[in-house]
Amino acid sequence: TYPFHPRLKNVIALFKENEQFKQTRGLIELVSRLLKSVWERSANDIFLIGPQHFDLSISEVRDKITEISGMRDVIAKDLWDSQQSAHAQIIDLQTGKEAATQLGSLVLTASLSTAVNAVKGLTREEMVECLISPLREPSDFLAAFEELENVAWYLHHTPEGRYYFDRIENLTKLLQSLAHDAPENQVDDLIRHRLREMFKPARKTGYEDVLPLPKLEDVADRVRKGRVLLVVSPDSKIPPEEVQKFFDGLSQKNNLCVLTGDKTAMGSVEKAARHLFAAQKADGRIPSGHPQRDDLEKKQQTYEHDFTATILNLFDKVLFPIQRAGKPIQLAPKALDMTRDSTKPFNGEEQIEKTLTSNPLKLYLDVEKEFDAIRDKAQDLLWPENQDEARWSDVADRYTEQAGMPWLPPRGLETLKSIACNRGLWEDLGTGYVTKNPKKKRTSAQVIAEPELGDEGKVRLRVNPQNAGPAPRIHYAEDAPVSESSPKLKEQTYTTTSLRVNFLVCDPSGRYETGDPVTWSNKLILRNKLSDEGGLRKVALFVAPTGSIRYTLDGSEPRDGSIYDGPISIGDGEVLLRAFAEEDGLEAKTDFRFQAKGKTGVQIDDVKPGRLVSRTGRKLDSRGKTFEGLKKAAEKSATFEGIGLTVGQGNQMISVNVGEISVDAAFIEALLVKVLEKFTPDTPVTMIFRKAHFASGHDLKDFADKLGIELRQGDVEQ
Repeated sequence: TYPFHPRLKNVIALFKENEQFKQTRGLIELVSRLLKSVWERSANDIFLIGPQHFDLSISEVRDKITEISGMRDVIAKDLWDSQQSAHAQIIDLQTGKEAATQLGSLVLTASLSTAVNAVKGLTREEMVECLISPLREPSDFLAAFEELENVAWYLHHTPEGRYYFDRIENLTKLLQSLAHDAPENQVDDLIRHRLREMFKPARKTGYEDVLPLPKLEDVADRVRKGRVLLVVSPDSKIPPEEVQKFFDGLSQKNNLCVLTGDKTAMGSVEKAARHLFAAQKADGRIPSGHPQRDDLEKKQQTYEHDFTATILNLFDKVLFPIQRAGKPIQLAPKALDMTRDSTKPFNGEEQIEKTLTSNPLKLYLDVEKEFDAIRDKAQDLLWPENQDEARWSDVADRYTEQAGMPWLPPRGLETLKSIACNRGLWEDLGTGYVTKNPKKKRTSAQVIAEPELGDEGKVRLRVNPQNAGPAPRIHYAEDAPVSESSPKLKEQTYTTTSLRVNFLVCDPSGRYETGDPVTWSNKLILRNKLSDEGGLRKVALFVAPTGSIRYTLDGSEPRDGSIYDGPISIGDGEVLLRAFAEEDGLEAKTDFRFQAKGKTGVQIDDVKPGRLVSRTGRKLDSRGKTFEGLKKAAEKSATFEGIGLTVGQGNQMISVNVGEISVDAAFIEALLVKVLEKFTPDTPVTMIFRKAHFASGHDLKDFADKLGIELRQGDVEQ
């Protein structure tokens, strides 16, 4: 009854069955200690007396509670110590509120039972119910309990959430011991490993490697070989003094990126690492099913998060080399950009990329997009002063040395050179040197031969002027020298049966010098016609556009054969006719096979390599047939020449042509797939090829059979 708290009897009931506790006399003695605690209290702030008011600084109170429970060590470590070093005392000293000590006394009193399977302790709600008073906020006690739970060595809880003290040390004590005894080198390794994992380069755009907490004298060689990220312990200066000394003595200054901070709190990272090390070590001591296993797993998650958060809080500055006009080279600091999607794992490389690609920019991710700005910087910094030509290896070396040069992604410098040369702004001189001021280009012509027209060797040429200004003039001459007095092309296409056509391109604007003539050479084409005159087989040979022909019927070299002067009688058996044509330095050689009289079809050697040929082109006339043909060709490692791909129809179409260049099915399919991205799935597709090369005649026959290609005399060459 009043002045005692109504819950006092419930708390005492938890241990009334203890052998050392005599219920009447023991209760009187215990309550007398409680009243003594209240009486000697300096403040008059108690409205209802409860177990929380036991003053453990009074020896009689401590002795009585120890007599009942045997928990002297519990009191000394977690609740009261003459040096004010017990965990509850420290919490109250830090907060300036008497909350943790009252909580400790209350929970201790509720933990005094020594009976087997006894109900011990209190839930959080029951604690608040006992502690609430007009002068105190419940939140004070709840906050204090959170702290006490984190640091107490002897505080335990049941699966139902009842908290109690016990003489057995808890998980917190185990973890603290493991953390305290953690070997220094293993703690350092854990920090280095975590830093490496957090900032590991995958894209390698900003840096190629990460070196966490290195000895700087050991990393100079690595910095010389490529751009690295050094993670360095912060000191009171930015950049840290040891980093500045290292940077000053480094030649490859543009290879250095540093992650550090401005807070001298490396000890906090070590403390967090020790906690995580302890939680990992305890994993083997507290197996699955252990009462404290759930607590351990929660601690592991908490320590993982705290370790990462502590690292990010400390290492929050990125240093990179810069050189402003008229100022010395320096390592410029920039706050690490921490904007990110919190639902995804932390990616340190991505955060550093964001930092370096925001103003002021140090890293360019897209060389082509930022080409003009990068080229200007490169021309100013990477070429020797007052020189247009530079050895490219020297340019690459200066790229690692010039702090004012922006960083580029892997092979970014080569990409820059390729784009600049392709645009005519630089020129690779082919001697290892590159000039940033190419000499004036000379005119030229790109001559493309379209398929021959008819049997006369007529060819349509498409002539594209090169380096010829806005209104180029093209002169031409057939089988003769060309000059500016020669006829001029009126269109960019020109049809001819000549053996050679010479083109001369002039630039009336004067921007480009007139270059050397470009000569296009025709090809000699050999054909045959088999006829049967009165039971006698004869073969007529033709060459287009013109030329003399020699031939053999015995398989010998046709260059040294008989001169062709009219149809050749070949008899009734199987015949190999080898023909050779030449005219004005142009040559052609072809083998014609004729089966024995009366036999039909095409004779193919299954073992020898074979070539499927067509002057007009073989057509795969649908999307399905085209992809099926490419699939079969890939299976047989076949290659094609003279290819025409057409997708779409009317004005909505794309056509891709490949001349006499041997390409495989994968190459053609890649082209086709890229083109099809611009069209709907039902867009028509056709493919034409003039030659297909196979490793064996068997593969050729199987390919033709699968695609329904009818083979005729002259379609196969072996």
